[in-house]
Amino acid sequence: MDRKPVVSLEDRVPQLRQRRRKRANRRMSAVVLVFVLIILVVLYFQSPYSKIQTIQVSGNDILTEQQILEAGGFAAGDSFWTTDEESIKENLQENELIKLAEVKKDFPTTMTINIEEFEQTAYLRQEQAYTPVYENGFLGTPGPSELIRGSAPLLVGFDDTSLVEKLAASLSELPDEVLNSISEIHHSPTDVDDERIQIFMNDGFEVSAIIPTFADKMVHYGSIVSQLDPNVKGVIDLEVGSYFRAYEQPEDTEQADETETSEEPEETEPQG
Repeated sequence: MDRKPVVSLEDRVPQLRQRRRKRANRRMSAVVLVFVLIILVVLYFQSPYSKIQTIQVSGNDILTEQQILEAGGFAAGDSFWTTDEESIKENLQENELIKLAEVKKDFPTTMTINIEEFEQTAYLRQEQAYTPVYENGFLGTPGPSELIRGSAPLLVGFDDTSLVEKLAASLSELPDEVLNSISEIHHSPTDVDDERIQIFMNDGFEVSAIIPTFADKMVHYGSIVSQLDPNVKGVIDLEVGSYFRAYEQPEDTEQADETETSEEPEETEPQG
């Protein structure tokens, strides 16, 4: 049987010291590495590379980029990592003009915001000022007539903002071709109905309606006028049914010409 060589204690001491030295070096290297990483992290969070440097905003037509940032509650230079997208989204959608908002972080330093604004449906005329009216009933900042843009109809004689809010919601349901053909809407209440309105169209016709059923009946406007003589103007009454009453002619002021139109022109209904 072979005998294993016997190593004296004096020979083993250098080996033990070398092993201990290696362990100590490894521990020291680990400590140094952790220390360096901590320093790098601290330097990173103090550097511009951890801040929001670029903000991309899209979808806005009414609000400026600065107004959107103020509504969101953040700005360039804020921490990229501690800025919360969901909080910004909630802040944005509290704004009366913002319908929807999307917020996204794009590493390393970019924030992307896409918004959808409420549509403007009309202008409210109050004395010499014109106030934008949006589909959610919000009233914008009044201004002179020079600031009017687009083909939104003009609301006249509306002192009750609750009626304006209802009418704005109805206007938002109309197809663009019908909405763009409306010139003015006048509040024309009666003793029995405070929600009666008169609509003056760009084609010369006048429409009489009430706000609660205005949108449902007005979507058929194209079908109704297609049945009428374009040279004979008058009032299209949509308050109860649907019929046409021509304006009195100079040679015949005693009797108005009435022409019945179908109440529900289903087959020729304009597509919204």
